Amino acid sequence: MRRFVERFGARQLVDEKSRHYREAGLAYISFDDDQLVGRLLADQRLIRLPLVRHGWNLSVGVDEPAWRSWLAGC
Repeated sequence: MRRFVERFGARQLVDEKSRHYREAGLAYISFDDDQLVGRLLADQRLIRLPLVRHGWNLSVGVDEPAWRSWLAGC
């Protein structure tokens, strides 16, 4: 999780379209990265999936172009 936060920032890991995000009222609350990571770890249903790691490459959410480029380099 640390690598993803360092690379993208905690806000990019949040699934803002999820029902859990809306029900928690997180759109109206301001968090710093540490607070937001704590919230994500406490409730993983808030994480935008998939979190994909391929060596040192990372992606958050569906990112087929990135995955294809990773596989093309194999």
